Amino acid sequence: MKKIVPFTKELVFKNGISEITSIALDNTLKLDKNLVTGEFIISGTYKMIGGDLEEEFKYNIPSFVTIDTKYDTTNCQVSIDDFSYEIINEEKLRVNISLMLDDLDIKEDEIEEIKVDNRVDKEYLMLDNNINDNIDVISSKNENDTNINNNININNTKEIEKELFTPDDTLEYSIYRVYTMKDDDTLEYIYEKYNVNKEILAMYNDLDNLKVGSKIIIPSVDE
Repeated sequence: MKKIVPFTKELVFKNGISEITSIALDNTLKLDKNLVTGEFIISGTYKMIGGDLEEEFKYNIPSFVTIDTKYDTTNCQVSIDDFSYEIINEEKLRVNISLMLDDLDIKEDEIEEIKVDNRVDKEYLMLDNNINDNIDVISSKNENDTNINNNININNTKEIEKELFTPDDTLEYSIYRVYTMKDDDTLEYIYEKYNVNKEILAMYNDLDNLKVGSKIIIPSVDE
């Protein structure tokens, strides 16, 4: 995942600016866990108003960026994505810098996992995204429920529950991840990160009504 952080700064030239003849951007930025600190260094030459001689200039602009703790910055790369400038008036030069944070990942603890009997129909796995509470378990309708007589004696309830819910080691199971959508998340990011396509996700989710906080079921094979 990539993030672009924009910076804008107006630099003051006391002697007046007629023309910028050269300009360069360097930096001393360093990433330490979830903090990017350092300086943008802007230097070059310019012509003063009413003169033909070139003068040198250099400005050091402090930078401090905090990255949300939901991101894993282990593989993050910090670089300059874009740089531009414009002369505002005789005394001011505006510089625009785009800082790129590349290879950011959502921390894995943002993902919930559930284990579901493969006999469960997919319709029972559809999540209600109007519910704000965290989902720990997705309940399913047991296929044997329809065979239970409605007039069962209460005393036999425990025996029936034991019969219906005793684990069967011969059953096959699938693992499903439950991912919560965050700011700036896109379906393309989900497809790439979890190696799924739109058609598979659409079998379990309403992809047309996703928003921040929506929960997405992501199927995967239980190895």
